[in-house]
Formats: sequence, C-alpha cells, structure tokens
Amino acid sequence: MYAAKGQSVETTLEDFDIKQVLGQGSFGKVYLVQHKKSQKFLAMKSIRKDVVIEHEQLDNLRLEKHILLCVEHPFLVSMEFVFQKESRIYFLMNFVKGGELFKHLTDVRRFDEDRARFYGAQVALALGYLHNSKILYRDLKPENILMSEDGYIKLADFGLAKLLGDEMANSFCGTPEYLSPEMINGTGHDHTLDWWALGVLIYEMIIGIPPFYNQNKHKMYYLIENGSIRWPDPVKHGITVSEDAKDLISKLLDKNKTTRLG
Repeated sequence: MYAAKGQSVETTLEDFDIKQVLGQGSFGKVYLVQHKKSQKFLAMKSIRKDVVIEHEQLDNLRLEKHILLCVEHPFLVSMEFVFQKESRIYFLMNFVKGGELFKHLTDVRRFDEDRARFYGAQVALALGYLHNSKILYRDLKPENILMSEDGYIKLADFGLAKLLGDEMANSFCGTPEYLSPEMINGTGHDHTLDWWALGVLIYEMIIGIPPFYNQNKHKMYYLIENGSIRWPDPVKHGITVSEDAKDLISKLLDKNKTTRLG
C-alpha cells in the first residue's frame, strides 16, 4: 500500500466505491470510482502484475507511476492515489468527464481552425512541460487527449513515455498514423518526434484524416518517410486550409528532425 499524493494516511481499495467500468486496457480495466471520504470522482486504473511482468513492462510502469505522481500541469492528467494488492496495482487519477477528443472529432468529422488552434496550443504547452522534465511522450493521438467539462484538454496515458538524457531512444512504439520518419527507419529519436506527432494531430483535426494515412500500413510508412503533405482541394473536397495552418503543419512535419519546428 502507498500513501495518497501529498498525504501521510495509507489508502486502500476499501476507501472507494466502484461505480462503473470506463474502459479496458492492455493490462487491466479502468473504473469510475468515488472516494468515500471526499466524495470526489476519480478514474481508477487496475493493473494486473502478472501481465505487466509477462510483457516485460515493469520499467515502463514504474516510469508511468513516477510521471503521474510528479507532473503538475493544467493540461496533463495526474495521480491522486496509488496502492497495490497481491495481484494488482491501482492508479487513481483525475476523472476527466468530457471523454476523448477522438469521440468529439469523430462526431463532427473535423474542427474549424480556431478550435484546432485552441486544442493544439494546449497540447504544445503540455509537451513543452514534459520535454523540460526530460520526458518523451511518444503516444500523441486523439484517443489520449481527454476533454474537461470546461472545454480544456488533458493529455493522458504515459505508458509509452520515456525519460531521456543526452542519448537517443531506439525502441519502436506508438500509433502507426502518428509515427515519425526516424521512428520508422530506426535512426534514433528524441523529443522532436512529439512535435512531428503534433503536426499530424493538427492536420487530422482540421482535415479529418492523418496526413499520410493509407489502409496498407507498409505504404503508409513509405509515405511518412518519403511522401509530401497532401492538401485538400477547396472546390473538390470543400475544405480550405489557411496559409498559416499550412506553414505550421509543414514545419512540424519536417522529415529532418534537426530542422523540425519545436
């Protein structure tokens, strides 16, 4: 068992009422729970230890716990409590009521540029904070951006995050549509891969599909490494992209990480 964040009293599963299942992850389920004493609603991630060990993800889980306990930023999910039982570890985090950005984007297909700018700026601030803390996020996508009731966002799920010093990272991970060229070709990556993913996100928010998307994953990887950015035709597709947005996206989607914006 562990103490609550910022408190000295030990917390256990018995301190919470489980209300419903919110989702199913690779290592267990996520529940909506209510803290009996404070009546506060939280999201509880129940993680099976045997599955974590089987998939050799113990170091990643330790890092995720460290990040969630240490981050203090308005656009990042943080952890309120953490404790364990014999077979499971429990992370209790802010419950973000508005759901995933992915659902909001799917409902309307694409956002106008003002709305995309509003979300993109918050994501950029969150990434900047993580990078200043030597943390690579590595899993930016609409499914990992949660919407608060007040309309602001929170970046969630640090399962693929990595602490980085001066060396390059080399592991292959992430969502195919959001992978950077250097992740695909295995030349080593650093914080600049998160800025590439921000370019993909802004493009997808405005246009409704990732910039290099193809149903054939190998073709998509080829396009990410070698293809140019395709802009919709205002007449044919009914989508107009401003020159400012094109300029920002093009600089974020620079295939050369040393000259990439960010």
